[in-house]
Amino acid sequence: MARQAVKIRDVKTSTVRLSGAALLLALFAAGAAGQGRRDKWRIDPYTKNDPKKMAKAGYLNYGPFRFGNLAADPVQSTDIANTLSYLQILWVETEHFRIGQQLPQWQVPTDMATRRKIRAELTELKKKIPSINPKTRRLDPWLRLHLTAHRLEKLYQETLDLFGVKQNDFPTDASQVIVDPKATYMGYGPYMGMKDKFLVFVVEKEGPFRQYMKKYLGRDSKFPQRWHFTDSSSLIFTCSTESNDFPLKHDTALHCALYFNVSQNLLDGFRYYSYDLPVWIKEGFGHWNARRIDGKWSNFDQNEGSIADMKQLSKWKPYARGMIANTNKYAPFPTVASWRDFGAISFNDHVMIFSRMDFLLSQGSAKWKKFLFGVKGRVDENWMPDQKNLVGATRRALKDAYGLTFLNFDDRWKAWVKKTYPSK
Repeated sequence: MARQAVKIRDVKTSTVRLSGAALLLALFAAGAAGQGRRDKWRIDPYTKNDPKKMAKAGYLNYGPFRFGNLAADPVQSTDIANTLSYLQILWVETEHFRIGQQLPQWQVPTDMATRRKIRAELTELKKKIPSINPKTRRLDPWLRLHLTAHRLEKLYQETLDLFGVKQNDFPTDASQVIVDPKATYMGYGPYMGMKDKFLVFVVEKEGPFRQYMKKYLGRDSKFPQRWHFTDSSSLIFTCSTESNDFPLKHDTALHCALYFNVSQNLLDGFRYYSYDLPVWIKEGFGHWNARRIDGKWSNFDQNEGSIADMKQLSKWKPYARGMIANTNKYAPFPTVASWRDFGAISFNDHVMIFSRMDFLLSQGSAKWKKFLFGVKGRVDENWMPDQKNLVGATRRALKDAYGLTFLNFDDRWKAWVKKTYPSK
């Protein structure tokens, strides 16, 4: 930050001598003022870090707080800030999330679709943070943090509604969980069943992202990452926005990436994360959430050493409708249900599992809830994780919730697509 130039008036008529103590005090004050100017970026210009304004915004604090763990040792947001001390990372804790974000100012583009989207979101935000101007043309780093927090909490509530549950359905603390075969198992904590909050860490450049990944996740990758901190019982999504493979510089692209990945973390965390769901359920759910924000910015999961089959095609619904007549272009549902990793999914299959998920969710939260409880959070009589025969569990859950079998699923889905999806 540039220092303000100060003109010193030369006074020749008198001279003032400062004692040693006074001189040190003056130097300390000057240093503190300079430090204050350098640290100005830490003060939120919209809430002024005022506790009452923060509470109205739904914020608990701007850090420090726990942010995962390294092996069994807790990691604090200050640890990460010290590791990446050359970055101006902003932190915020909401009801269900802890977020670290370092992004540059973003100019709202001139296209009306993006402008209307941003203005609508900022209008919603203004109800919580009155100082926000919904008509602004620039999203500064703090405003981008507020948008991220707003979007994530909105996604959390939408997911609760979709799953047909309420916040008080989950145990407030693991110590209160009592094994009772007659009760409904809901996990071990208040965050969809997880003990600790969901984490999101976003930085601009790939270098700092990889530095964070290597030190705190033990991985060296340039790709966005979802991760489970087992000791703290929390799930994180982390990424950089400057990537040739997953470009997220556009604010809407980042919004879609957050919905794609964090929705999968919410699904994984539901009734506690103790095993992985079939990949078509996770990937289809991620696609469904991201594409209700915008279809232009597709996201894809992939395995190490197996790059996803990615194409930039915005209109998936007419594309799916055009493919349903030719089964040679995509995998039938019995094959889809048996997939165990993301490497088996072609681009056409990504489109079709999105469409199958769209079909299931279109039939209401009651059926989806019944299906989800049949495959997620399965436990035995002692409430120990039961991940045996997930394909069989999926078969039973589809039958119980939707009256579908592996053999008639595609016929029912295709008929729905023909009635529902546009041809262009």
